[in-house]
Amino acid sequence: MRYYNDQPSDFIFYQGLTLRMLGREDAAKRAFHKLVSYGEKHLFDAVAYDFFAVSLPEIEVYEQDGGLRNRQYCNYLRALGHLGLGQEQKAGELLAQVTQKEAGHQGALEAEHLRGLRAALGL
Repeated sequence: MRYYNDQPSDFIFYQGLTLRMLGREDAAKRAFHKLVSYGEKHLFDAVAYDFFAVSLPEIEVYEQDGGLRNRQYCNYLRALGHLGLGQEQKAGELLAQVTQKEAGHQGALEAEHLRGLRAALGL
């Protein structure tokens, strides 16, 4: 679960792209592998809400399925890692899993858009 002071993990994807643009391919790959590794490690974590926490990023009136939310986040991060590593098919499968359960997942929709742009530009 994320808190206000946590850096969003998907920023690591953009750091990886920036490192790649700077010619630091090894560092870029480490960033992408970090996303895949984190997502795989935490995919099946048991998540519980701390109703007394003051730094949760969203105020939720009704409790949501924390396990589902965690799996969605982990699959999204894994998809970004695979996308950065050039594993388009795996990234697409994971993004499809995310959007199947949450059609409006902004990060997954943006990643799908990026995949389409890369394919159209031949990158």
